[in-house]
Amino acid sequence: MSIGEAVTIISLILIFTFLFLIVLFLLKAKKLKSGAGPERKEGSGVNLEKLNQNWQDVLNHLNSASESEWKLAIIEADKLIDDLLVQKGYQGESLAERLSMIDKKNMKSFELLWEAHKVRNRIAHKLDFKINRNEALKVISYYGEALKDLETL
Repeated sequence: MSIGEAVTIISLILIFTFLFLIVLFLLKAKKLKSGAGPERKEGSGVNLEKLNQNWQDVLNHLNSASESEWKLAIIEADKLIDDLLVQKGYQGESLAERLSMIDKKNMKSFELLWEAHKVRNRIAHKLDFKINRNEALKVISYYGEALKDLETL
């Protein structure tokens, strides 16, 4: 076998590999664009008892007189939603990516949840971020609405 034949064979293998990967990518993109719901795994139920206990922990933080406790309540509520979406089979590297998988028409509190998540991001990324108790109560109520929409409370 000559060098030219070897290069031709390797080139063909690479071309077919890239074509295969392109087809896989297009199929994945089509699935995402179609708004297909999450792939559910058998037996991937939500532990409602644990969820309710975690939600109660969030509310306990909120009942404190400390701003740092209110911030912690928001961070924990955000984590609770993120964990719930993972349990329900939503894919993504972050809560924002998992939220992008939700069909907004099926979740009336979607915009509220997105606003609450933005507040959580400000808490996490801006050291000097301030929040008062009324704002914290409002944000936590957004998470509560989202939990209800996700049929968990």
